[in-house]
Amino acid sequence: MNMGSQEMRAGDVFAGRYELIEPIGKGGMAQVWRAKELPTGRDAAVKVLRPDSEDLEQLDTQEQLAELDMLRGRFRREATLLGRLRHPGIPELYGQGSHQGMPYLAMRLVTGLTLHKFLAEHAPLPLAVAAAVAAQVADALACAHTHPVVHRDLKPQNIMISDEGVGTLLDFGIAKPLESGATQYTRHGSTLGSRGYQAPEQILEKEPTALTDIYCFGCVCYELFAGRPPFVIDNEKGLIEQHLRATPLPPSLYAAGIPEVLDDLILRMLSKRPERRPAVGEVLDVVSSFTPRQGDPEPRPRLHPDPTAPFRLPAAAPAERPAAPPPSSSGYEEWLDAREIEGLCEAAEGEIDAGVPDDAVRRIAGLAHRVRKEWGSRRPLVQRVWSLAAEGLRLAGDCGAAADLYRGIADGLVHGDGPEARAERGILRLRVAECRLAFGEIEAAIGVIEETGYLAARLPAPLGARVDVVLREVELDVTERLAEPGGAQG
Repeated sequence: MNMGSQEMRAGDVFAGRYELIEPIGKGGMAQVWRAKELPTGRDAAVKVLRPDSEDLEQLDTQEQLAELDMLRGRFRREATLLGRLRHPGIPELYGQGSHQGMPYLAMRLVTGLTLHKFLAEHAPLPLAVAAAVAAQVADALACAHTHPVVHRDLKPQNIMISDEGVGTLLDFGIAKPLESGATQYTRHGSTLGSRGYQAPEQILEKEPTALTDIYCFGCVCYELFAGRPPFVIDNEKGLIEQHLRATPLPPSLYAAGIPEVLDDLILRMLSKRPERRPAVGEVLDVVSSFTPRQGDPEPRPRLHPDPTAPFRLPAAAPAERPAAPPPSSSGYEEWLDAREIEGLCEAAEGEIDAGVPDDAVRRIAGLAHRVRKEWGSRRPLVQRVWSLAAEGLRLAGDCGAAADLYRGIADGLVHGDGPEARAERGILRLRVAECRLAFGEIEAAIGVIEETGYLAARLPAPLGARVDVVLREVELDVTERLAEPGGAQG
């Protein structure tokens, strides 16, 4: 069987475009080379499937063919996912192809230190440094979850601190889109993830969700802030048992100066039950409150790379996610104009009614937090803005952002505890659950449906009927997802 050349050398040129310079990394099934993109002269990282790996050589011919088909599928999917994701903390895909029968990916080269090496050199980290790393990785993870994609292998070895100080999320080789019908590229009986950073549901071979990544990232954050993993034991069986059953101690017991809010966040990230873990947006909000501010002094002793630089030095900062443009070019430098916001709301309503959320929805979503900050939480126009933004983004498929907005309305914009307020909160919880279905969170949605059903039965008939309409929509979505192959897992 010809599985392709087993030798790659410096000077080899892939597709007449990428010239290999030197190997910079090797995993079980792939090798990564520093390369030069000949037409542009820019550096690149080229990841190539290795047909000569020890794991493959231990298999018989039929098993090798099946394994190679699966690995080629993973390569194709990794290329597809990287092509979707646009974030300074995720390497940009330059190209893909096949060389001597083996698939390869070419992507932006990130130089610096892995977080594993960075921690080995600099731990324990000052609070601001740890927060700077956590916030940048959380932001990249939020980008992935918005699409929605689950990484499935978050660990310090797959996070790079670039020479510019940018926290970068690497290796989407076993990442998986959470849309319905996504192909599984996993052998039966294989447990994905890495020892010491696997969520309980990964260990038990259940279907991953975005909250699986939150557990793995919780292990990383524990190590960032506490200077050690949540569980330390040399015995693999014992380590697995700890991740399945043990509750970690608060990180503040191992490192002074960790605020209670961080203790609480990290312990919730490490909950054995996925539905009790926070979404990535909450993780980002909490850790961002401890990052350095523009103009702050650099850490002492000096660090290289320095993950605080993107926060302290605006010139060194990675490009932020672009804010939506204001509704008009006049009058927005100082204060928002209520009449213009009302006009934008009418335009967004028109797009939503037509089923084609577009520019007005994006613009109103970009203004939601500013509107609330300037006008408070009790002005009806504020809730109108948030409701239209959430509804429009949900219809547009931006499920992660829509869920955050629905949750924000329920938590801060619905006042009182009368029947109308309870009905509205019930509907908002259903919409959050509906959005999170895109991330595979079926069990959590079923729980919300049951709770909201009890609520609807106790409300006055007109209000209960309003809740029931949305409840039936979400129930139908859950039923359809459970009917899909693998839908009943995890």
